[in-house]
Amino acid sequence: MKNLCIFLIVLFGVFACDAPFEEEPEMDLKSGKMIERTIKFQRASGAMEVVVNPDACTETGLQMLITGGGNATFLGNFTVHNQLCIDADGNPVSPIFGELTAANGDMLYTWVITEPWVDEDGMHYLYEIREGMCTGRFEGATGTIDMYGIIDHETMTWDLKGEGLITF
Repeated sequence: MKNLCIFLIVLFGVFACDAPFEEEPEMDLKSGKMIERTIKFQRASGAMEVVVNPDACTETGLQMLITGGGNATFLGNFTVHNQLCIDADGNPVSPIFGELTAANGDMLYTWVITEPWVDEDGMHYLYEIREGMCTGRFEGATGTIDMYGIIDHETMTWDLKGEGLITF
């Protein structure tokens, strides 16, 4: 009976360690260097709003605010606040700058680095993590994130998911 119990404990231990961990450590503990890993945005959604802001958008006085939240690896439940200047027709006249606030308050700062494009996954926006601006565990972070999905300009809502590579 004692041998059976030991066998079951060992067997349980082998199978319990078989599942992958959701998050990896921030650094490779052997070298102390930051490492690159995949970041996944399961879903993010929110609203868009146009406001008059001549201080931020001196050329047109019109600013679009894009707010919402979602869930992502390394961020947990996060909030997002993006902003850009637009003209009277709603066309961008500045880059889209973003702030992602992780569940613990750490910040990732981003900006869109290409023109958006459309394919079978919807509208794509390629974000770059703004090096030297991030806080907390993301201090010194670099990388890119491809966000894609539905941008509905009639209801002023958005529903995206995405994936990218982040080094921190």
